[in-house]
Amino acid sequence: MVPAYSRIIITRPREQNKKLKNKLSKAFLGHGMDIPIDSMPLLEIVPILDKHLASELCTALNSADWVTFVSPNAYLKSDELFKAFGYQWPCGLSIAVVGGGSEQSIIDSGLDFQRIVKPQDAGMWDSEGLWSELQKVQQDWNATRVVMVHGEGGRTFLSDHLNNAGAIIDEFAVYQRQALAVSDPSWQDLVRQYQIDPKMRTLWMFSSSQAAESLRRGMKELQLSQDLLSQATAIVSHARIQDKVNELGFGEVQMILPGDDELIKTIIDIVKRGL
Repeated sequence: MVPAYSRIIITRPREQNKKLKNKLSKAFLGHGMDIPIDSMPLLEIVPILDKHLASELCTALNSADWVTFVSPNAYLKSDELFKAFGYQWPCGLSIAVVGGGSEQSIIDSGLDFQRIVKPQDAGMWDSEGLWSELQKVQQDWNATRVVMVHGEGGRTFLSDHLNNAGAIIDEFAVYQRQALAVSDPSWQDLVRQYQIDPKMRTLWMFSSSQAAESLRRGMKELQLSQDLLSQATAIVSHARIQDKVNELGFGEVQMILPGDDELIKTIIDIVKRGL
């Protein structure tokens, strides 16, 4: 089965791209599809490996009522931080996560926890959805100690609402986000492919607005025309990402529910539709 799309481009951070590529490859094999999958980690996740940070995070967790992880990387880079300096996770944590990816990362790691809370509706896998879910679990947040783990920068919606509800918050940034350098081979491969076939059709997936911004900056720095994306399709998992991607000149933008199962199903459907 030869698809009309020349290649699939996945844009998550490097380690997450590896896992997604494996899942996609197996799914394609099961449907008799043969299409290249390119990993283009438009955001690099750089851990903050600092012993003082590890010590403070461990101390805060030992007295916390709740810990929130904004993304899979928030948990994974915390775990990397602890392992780097010999710290252990406390047992029996009450954990709140934005979506299923974070939940699965925690479960796969074997962490001993009491409970994990996430928005039940995948269409609400964001900070707003998590706050709504947490209010169902606990009505009174006054003097509740909450440790919030995330990357540098980002939105303050959840911390603002917890603070307004009277919670005592400790926030920890355990990683930095960096745009993929234009010297990276992923960029060079993309430029080369478009030079060979300026009209090639590509299918992109975005799970963050920062990745879309990284693509915009990289194309500007490399002086690539937005017209290169006029034959491309983008799959996005949130309205905020859609807003960013719409600025990039994609011929088609399709929004889906978050989660790998939904993403893989959509990619297969789009590829079959393009045959």
